[in-house]
Amino acid sequence: MRFPIPSTGVNACALSWRPPPEFSARAEDLTTKGDITEMEVWQLIAPSATVSSRIDELDYDTLAYSTLPVRGELLGVLDLTAKPNSTTVEFACPRGAESLVVEMRCQRVACHMSFMQIDMAPRFGFELVRRRRG
Repeated sequence: MRFPIPSTGVNACALSWRPPPEFSARAEDLTTKGDITEMEVWQLIAPSATVSSRIDELDYDTLAYSTLPVRGELLGVLDLTAKPNSTTVEFACPRGAESLVVEMRCQRVACHMSFMQIDMAPRFGFELVRRRRG
């Protein structure tokens, strides 16, 4: 998943998850299987271990297990069952990049999550947030 980096605020970011309302037509946009209470969020730092290019050049249409991107830092863990939302611990906002590219990874076996992110009201889904200046 790719998130634009918010431009204003302090150097503290977090990833937030807000599930669709239970009886909303948009609830069908979320499909889960197994235990989704511990979803790791990993920063991706390169498209592959063998090709030297920037992560912004990652081609999502050609991803396969044989060409997995290179993981960097574990940014946090999300509980996708939490109400009203779940947020990772704060981490340093990426510098010198326009976006943050992450991989969501289940900690439990037989876990799967599929979600269609559409920007509309009411807001829900995944969002990269930056702490405001206090």
